[in-house]
Amino acid sequence: MPLTATYTEELVRGIASDEATFEKARKIAAAKRFQNLGVSTDGSWLFGECPGSATEPYILSADFHDPAAPVLRSSSPSRKHPDSFSIALLLAYLQDPSAFGEREPTEDLLIKREKKLAQDEKKKSGSAVPRKITKTAQDKKSSAQREGLELLERFLVDLIAGGKWLDAGNLEKVEKLSKQLGDASLPASVYGLRKLLLIAKQKETTEEDKTFLAAEVIGLLWNTIQRAKAYSANKLLPGETQAEADIFIEDVIGRALQLADLREKGYFQSNLQLFELAFERTDDESRQQRVEISNLLDMSSGAIHQAATHRPFKGLSQVPEQISYEQPFTVPELAVCPGFVNRRLRWEKGSEHIHEHPPADFLAKAHALAQTSFQAALIAFREQLKHALAPREAVFFLRIERIGKIGERVVIQDGTNARIEMKDRRKDYSNVANLVRAAGMMGKDNPALLVRLSVQTSSNLVFGQPLAALTAKHHVRLGL
Repeated sequence: MPLTATYTEELVRGIASDEATFEKARKIAAAKRFQNLGVSTDGSWLFGECPGSATEPYILSADFHDPAAPVLRSSSPSRKHPDSFSIALLLAYLQDPSAFGEREPTEDLLIKREKKLAQDEKKKSGSAVPRKITKTAQDKKSSAQREGLELLERFLVDLIAGGKWLDAGNLEKVEKLSKQLGDASLPASVYGLRKLLLIAKQKETTEEDKTFLAAEVIGLLWNTIQRAKAYSANKLLPGETQAEADIFIEDVIGRALQLADLREKGYFQSNLQLFELAFERTDDESRQQRVEISNLLDMSSGAIHQAATHRPFKGLSQVPEQISYEQPFTVPELAVCPGFVNRRLRWEKGSEHIHEHPPADFLAKAHALAQTSFQAALIAFREQLKHALAPREAVFFLRIERIGKIGERVVIQDGTNARIEMKDRRKDYSNVANLVRAAGMMGKDNPALLVRLSVQTSSNLVFGQPLAALTAKHHVRLGL
């Protein structure tokens, strides 16, 4: 009997832990090295064996009890999960299903399936909870955080009183303190201190601008201390709601909200149809992470959400890449995390349904969701900036009437003649130049533009970085 689940190569690519694993799997499948290929009589299992570096072939299986999220198992010693041999097994079935004879799962595999089903049922009922932390471990963490916050508070008072924030002596103290706070699970405080070190190293920034930037970071650090003191004691700041605290609690005291927590707090939604307008990869030196962001248009509300993955520089290969989606897709159940303009989305990997053949008028419907007024976007952005720890940038989907130049500056204009200047954030690649070229291609069609708004600290002016352009006929990504 053939496999009851259906899948595509694109779905297999999404299951792979990274692109390198997928490419290696494709080579393994193409080499036709598999032995004892099999599919169960109920069509819910795949089996195979494949020679590798070990003496005996690796034993492989794919459990399709949930067709959208197959469970892959492999006896190979690879640290990646799923490994290239498991992914290759799925590709081998796509290439030649007739090569798979009848085979049944072992008793051991059936027991593992039952355990996985029980775990999934707990997650669905909301009873899945994060790993329990013993009271002693929690007490130790709280004590380390209190000591770290006291050190940071005393340091900031001395730093402000003494002036010369970025001289060599103070920077040496900053570096030492950032390491201490890293051990105390105070991530936002560590990021802030590293930002001071990075500001000091900026060669092309004037001393005046460095002072502006450092002042902003010091203010953020002070606010972080007050929040960390409250959150570590399970309290809120005066006038703060729990929903507002949920936005910051992970960064401030390292207390991550699991999917079960988000479900319990009421942040889950059902059947959200999404369309990726732009995908970005950037390195965040203060976090020492690679940040990968999928900018997603909510096809029901027009909101711009983000699916993001933070991959530490040390151990980059251990964290799967954020998936980029070429086609619109629907997620049956997902968390819309607390936040500001751009809410982060989280869902069980592989549960999304890709729409391989969207309707002919799909781009026109997406284009119609763009905001027609820059003013509304600017008001929402300024409202976000009122919160001290909120991101100093936000992504909007805006309807454009004109794209042109004023001198050497590239500007966009809406129907009320309001304008926003476009600027690049990298020196080695120009989104703005791509925008000018795209405008020429689109002709008189008024595009909708995905734009990241930011504030230039020293001048307090808002500028935009173009990320993607869209009309009823074209979708053009403007970045790498």
